[in-house]
Amino acid sequence: MAGRILLFALPTGVVVFLGASSPALAQRTPRFFFPVLAAVGAALVLYALAASVVRFLRSYRRHQRFHVLPVVVSLVATVFLVVLPSTRLLGVITAPLGGVPRILAGFGDWVSAEGYPRLSPHRGIDFSGKISADVLAAADGRVAVAEDSRDLCGLKVVIVHEPYGYLTIYCHSSALTVQPGEMVKRGQRIGALGTTGQRAWPGFEHVHLELWRRPGHLEDPASWIVGCFDGERSYPADRLVLTYPVKC
Repeated sequence: MAGRILLFALPTGVVVFLGASSPALAQRTPRFFFPVLAAVGAALVLYALAASVVRFLRSYRRHQRFHVLPVVVSLVATVFLVVLPSTRLLGVITAPLGGVPRILAGFGDWVSAEGYPRLSPHRGIDFSGKISADVLAAADGRVAVAEDSRDLCGLKVVIVHEPYGYLTIYCHSSALTVQPGEMVKRGQRIGALGTTGQRAWPGFEHVHLELWRRPGHLEDPASWIVGCFDGERSYPADRLVLTYPVKC
């Protein structure tokens, strides 16, 4: 029974992963399709785990034999398809309102914003926010790109921060309010938070922020962030400092 259930549960997990990784799939399905599919898959995995444990205990009592493989497979599937996503969901539900923006996925994480495993480390930081909330420039600079990237980033803004030799990238906006070549100030609205590109699930909407040191060196934005944007505060001019790309 556990094996037959896993035959349905594991492909379901694969489909959910593909949906989370492919804008072509995610943007062409109802917004709640993959979360519902993930919940169904999680229920199947839990049932398979319970069934495999029962079989393991019965087999040992009757025949002194161990059927370990179904238990191990079910347990691994439970960790990756149930425990990690549930932990992330619980964190989102219990997060306090206001204050410092919640980070759904940090730089270098091997787990996505929704809590599922990634095939490569995360290239930036995902800051949680509400749909249509303001996306803010993290520092003064010049807009180099403001376009639909037609990839995982979706509607994208790239700001060059001279003379420091750095640039920041902002992904998944629902609308852009700046144009290439425009000069922007720290805290200025550059777009509206959305779910373009790698479509975030309901409750996991975010701004994806990347920091690059030219030419082509990726860095962790967290080490450069000094806090929430404050229009009355003066920021250092001799080095690059960043503020959160969403309001606090």
